Amino acid sequence: MVAFLLVVVGAGLVALALADVFYTVLFPGSGRGPVRRVLSRAVLRAFRLTRHMGRSRAQRAMAYCGPVHVAATLGVWFVLLLTGWAAIYRPALGSGVVAATGTTQRTWATALYYSGYTLTTLGLGDIVAVTPAYRAVTVVEAATGFISFTLVISYFVSVYTTLTARNAFALALHQRSGGTGRGVDVVRALVLEGPTAASLHLAEVAGELRRLVQTDASYPVLRSFHYRRDYDALPQILQTCWETVTLLQTTVAPDAARPELHGSSVSEMAACAEQMCARIAGAPPSDTAAPTSDHDAWMAQHASMAADLAAAGSPVRSNAAAAYVAAREVWSPALDALAHDLLYQWPRPGEH
Repeated sequence: MVAFLLVVVGAGLVALALADVFYTVLFPGSGRGPVRRVLSRAVLRAFRLTRHMGRSRAQRAMAYCGPVHVAATLGVWFVLLLTGWAAIYRPALGSGVVAATGTTQRTWATALYYSGYTLTTLGLGDIVAVTPAYRAVTVVEAATGFISFTLVISYFVSVYTTLTARNAFALALHQRSGGTGRGVDVVRALVLEGPTAASLHLAEVAGELRRLVQTDASYPVLRSFHYRRDYDALPQILQTCWETVTLLQTTVAPDAARPELHGSSVSEMAACAEQMCARIAGAPPSDTAAPTSDHDAWMAQHASMAADLAAAGSPVRSNAAAAYVAAREVWSPALDALAHDLLYQWPRPGEH
C-alpha cells in the first residue's frame, strides 16, 4: 500500500511540474500555471518588504526580483521532477531498479541519485532498471528531462532577448524626450523635426508598443524585472507614451500640413498603452476623479507644456487644458495602480 501511494504521489508531482512547464512555456497566454502563479505571488510578497526601505536601497533590492523569480521557477521545476521520479523509483529499489554491482541500497538518497542522473540524461550506469516496466519509466523520465530542459532554456533565452528589446525601446524613448521622460518633449521634437521624420518615429513607437503588449502576454515573468534606471520602468514607458498621445489628441491643434500628428499611429499608441494598463492593473472607471491636488498640478503642468509647444511653433487648442486634465483623470490612476502592482515607488503627479 505504501509503495502504491509513493508511486501515485510521485506521478502527481511529475504531472504538476510538467503542467506548469506547459502553461508557462507553451501556453503562457492562458494565465494558468499551478506553480507559476503561486510562486510569482510569493516572490512579489517577499520583495514587497523593500517598500519600507529608502528609495535608493529599494531600487537596488528590486533589481534582483526578476532573476530571483527565474531562478526560483527553475529550482521548483527541477525539485518537483527530481522528487516525483524518485518517489516512483523508491519502491522498486532492489527489485526493478538495482545496483550494477554489489548490494542495492534501498534509501531515498539512492532513489534521488538515480532519478537525478536519469533526468539530466547523464546515464552513469552504476544503477540500472532491470524490469521492462521500469526500463520504460527510465526512458520516459530521460525524455521528459531532455524536452523540459530544452523548452525551458529556449523560453528564458527568449525572455532575456525580449527584455533587451524592451530596454532598448525605453532608452530610445528616453532620448527622444531629451532625457526628461516627459511627453511634451517628445511632442516638441516631433513638431520640430518635420512631417516625414515625425511620421516614421510615431509609427516606430506604435510598433514597439504593440510588441510590448504582445510580449507581456507571452512572458508574464517580464513584470518581475526591475532596473535601477527610472526610464526602464514599464510605468515610465507607458506614462511617456500616454502623455505624448494625450497632448497630441487634446492640445496640438489639427494642421493640414501635419496630418501625422493626429493619424492612425497616435490612435494605436493610445490603444496599446490603455490595454497594457488594463491587463496588469485593471482598468479604472471612466468617472474616476483625481484628487484636487493632482488636478491643480496637472493644470499648472499643462500651462507650461502648452507654452513650450507654442514656442516650438505648434498651434495649440483654446480649450486644451480642460481636455488634457480630463484625459489624465482617466489614465493616471491606472498608471498609479500599475506602478503599485509592480512594486515601483511611483511619484505622484504633483511631485514630477
